[in-house]
Amino acid sequence: MLTSPLERQITLHQLRVFKTVVDLKGVTRASEALSLSQSSVTHQVQALARSLGNLIQPGRRAFELTPVGSALYERAGRILALVSETSEALDEIAGLRSGSVRIAGDTTVGIYVLPDALAVFNAKHPEIELSLEVVNRKRVREMLLSGDADLGVAGRLWDDDLLEAEPFMANELACFSSPKHPLVSREPLEPRDLLDGPLLLREPGSGTRESAEEILREHGVDPHPAMQMASNGALKRAVAKGLGVTVLSSYAVRLELELNLLHRLDVRGFPVERTWHVVWARERFLSPAAQAFRRHLQSPDWREELMIPMARE
Repeated sequence: MLTSPLERQITLHQLRVFKTVVDLKGVTRASEALSLSQSSVTHQVQALARSLGNLIQPGRRAFELTPVGSALYERAGRILALVSETSEALDEIAGLRSGSVRIAGDTTVGIYVLPDALAVFNAKHPEIELSLEVVNRKRVREMLLSGDADLGVAGRLWDDDLLEAEPFMANELACFSSPKHPLVSREPLEPRDLLDGPLLLREPGSGTRESAEEILREHGVDPHPAMQMASNGALKRAVAKGLGVTVLSSYAVRLELELNLLHRLDVRGFPVERTWHVVWARERFLSPAAQAFRRHLQSPDWREELMIPMARE
């Protein structure tokens, strides 16, 4: 069987070095992460460039890939992930109880739900190495497609054929303000009243932001936020200080409700139930460890430990 010219031009080591340089946006940080000299990292990237063409745009202040570099980077993640998964599968067949699972969780589910699932799974399978990246919805997709995550958990799904998904659990979205906010005295409220808050939302790319916008548009409200924030923590603190009102998952505010720092507003059409999903790349093979964790997520065992949000009184 004849090998393709590309197989004789590049190595897995070169792909790993190149991907690390791109991920960390520079040779210096890549050399530290890989425990290689800067000259060695530069040599590997230059060897790839000689075989394939320019990979990084020359003379640009910002780190930017050429079309060839972008195509190689996208596929390098998949190739390296497949090699790792193959190794784990062979170890499992050989009876070695080892492996790893990399999870990317959308911010809310990543902070308030997945740690409970990880703790119970780790107690049952301490030999499996687990890692959790808490990112926004957009980044969850990127990590799955690049091979930087085995499984993702997010709310709204993407309109493409690159990912597989299955329902995970319900996510209740509701409206919140400071207990002293003027809107509290006007309850019950209409969705458009939230604009008088003013309305504060998460940053673009957040699953909570997209769901909130979708719900408000369904009620004829154009959801232009007066302020946007890149974390639930900052958003909750701003609302608690009276800067405005917001839409958040009930899982994210249990402690603040118990401490009377936030008030759950009575707004027509709320709360709204959405669904979180477990997601993975369609073309990728899930290792035995990843398959086991995926099954675990659907199990009711660990959910008994989950802090369920209080219902409105």
